[in-house]
Amino acid sequence: MSLNKEAQKPVIILGGGISGLSAAWYLQQAGVPFTLFEKETEPGGVIRSEVHRGTTLDFGPNTIRDRDGNIRDMIKNLQLTDELITASHAFKTRYIVRNGKAEGISSNPLSFIKSNIISGKAKLRMLAEVFVSSGQDRDESIGHFFERRLGKEIVDYVIDPVFSGIYAGNIYELSKRTLLPKLAEYEQNKGSITWGALRSAKEKKQLKPLVLSFKEGIQQLAYAIQHRISEHIIHKEITSVNYMDGQFVVSSRDDSHISDQLISTIPAHQLCGILSGFDSTLTQTLEEVDYAPVLSTQITFNADQLQNIPEGFGFLVPRQEQIRLLGAIWKTKIFPEQSRDGNMHFTLLTGGEHDHAVTSDPINQIEAEVIDEFSSIMNISVSPIFTKSKLWEHAIPQFKVGYQTKKKVFSIAEEKYKGLYIGGNYNWGASVPDCIKGAKECSERLLLS
Repeated sequence: MSLNKEAQKPVIILGGGISGLSAAWYLQQAGVPFTLFEKETEPGGVIRSEVHRGTTLDFGPNTIRDRDGNIRDMIKNLQLTDELITASHAFKTRYIVRNGKAEGISSNPLSFIKSNIISGKAKLRMLAEVFVSSGQDRDESIGHFFERRLGKEIVDYVIDPVFSGIYAGNIYELSKRTLLPKLAEYEQNKGSITWGALRSAKEKKQLKPLVLSFKEGIQQLAYAIQHRISEHIIHKEITSVNYMDGQFVVSSRDDSHISDQLISTIPAHQLCGILSGFDSTLTQTLEEVDYAPVLSTQITFNADQLQNIPEGFGFLVPRQEQIRLLGAIWKTKIFPEQSRDGNMHFTLLTGGEHDHAVTSDPINQIEAEVIDEFSSIMNISVSPIFTKSKLWEHAIPQFKVGYQTKKKVFSIAEEKYKGLYIGGNYNWGASVPDCIKGAKECSERLLLS
């Protein structure tokens, strides 16, 4: 095995998902040498886009929500602005399924109060939130937290579908402290999440969030970064990471590279399998990070055969409905530029913590089930003209109650092994913006070290 002495100086980055690519991009902007290892030739990790006969398909994230302008700056610097598309006004209207019917709501609170998603009794219970006493200052599940604050019906028909849609998780396992730190703070400091949110909104004047994608899908962003850093990428699978004499030795099957600084953005279950010379607390904690599986099914219909498809982002399905479908994104409605063939395209999502069987059931069987469920909800009587699915067995990390303890272990490891940075969606956050923000902050910390 040869040892590449020349690779001692560059920072080593593990993983070519959006976290690793973004870390590399920010280091390159700062003039810091690096080498990125990624076994796949396609960039982006679970970001995967295709164009089929004029229709853009996104098998991973379908949208990016830029809240602070950070991603817009990246797009501008990558000279990708001409490929940028923003969501139509349809994005503001969402639907939640109840009793097999999609009920529409908008971001306007009054619209929600007027909707048929919850009963009048549940609406009164929700309005009484300001009178509910604060709970103990400890972590708890999102489900239990909102039951205390807002009532069971709101949890069943609003909170559950929203968090199932975002995290593919079980709301009675997901951590309040990890995913909703601001609301937890409002309860303790303001006595009410309603008053806390209202006061915070008055105090802050933030940049208007922008929901965006690209003409050929989210993966265009990953490809753009890959193109800029291509000479620093080595397409090899890493077999081990050793910590020796204060340095990191990263090995593939045929060579090794040494660095004083290592940024890992590969999934937790992959990292724990290749570490050597690190304490068992770190490796065990990495091994305990759970991921939910997600099956993304892309379906396209002849638009002329569809009648009365409403404007909207799509719908989410409460588990109370007892169907397999988690939700549907109406891609053609929110990004009409991605349906250049004039057809109507949708993304259907299945799986999550409640349905690990998606990893073992035949995909064509699952497709048939969810297309039937979708068609029933949407009152569609014709068959799609195109269907294609992609299974992600480790799609979204599950930030369960007590997850802050895991994050503390990662922080302690970074302090103990100087030059180690543990990143990726299980430590920086599940969304694309979270990963990009985490990569930016990581690069800034590295520059100051």
